Amino acid sequence: MYSKIIGQFVLIILLVVNPNLSFNQKSFSEYMESWDTKIELASKYLTEAESEFKAGDELTGCVTQRRAADYGIEATESLLMAFKISKTTTDLSDIESGLNKWKEIRDFC
Repeated sequence: MYSKIIGQFVLIILLVVNPNLSFNQKSFSEYMESWDTKIELASKYLTEAESEFKAGDELTGCVTQRRAADYGIEATESLLMAFKISKTTTDLSDIESGLNKWKEIRDFC
């Protein structure tokens, strides 16, 4: 009985000390899949927002633009994580700049 409790305690300590052992760690391919899906949605909503603005519907355009930016932010954060996992972190300034641009788009309206 005590060995089971000690074993569980050690497992908890290992998971806290080394988060790479946790079971909910996403892989490179999962982050890239998230990037692909969310950047496609962001592009779709951004195109819709542009059409709504051109039609004179600023309120709907802003709502759609924010939705696009939220997907763009999530996509870009996934891309950053994928690059970090692959150890391609020498210069992520372009990606971080893109993230900031999505935040500007979100906050514009």
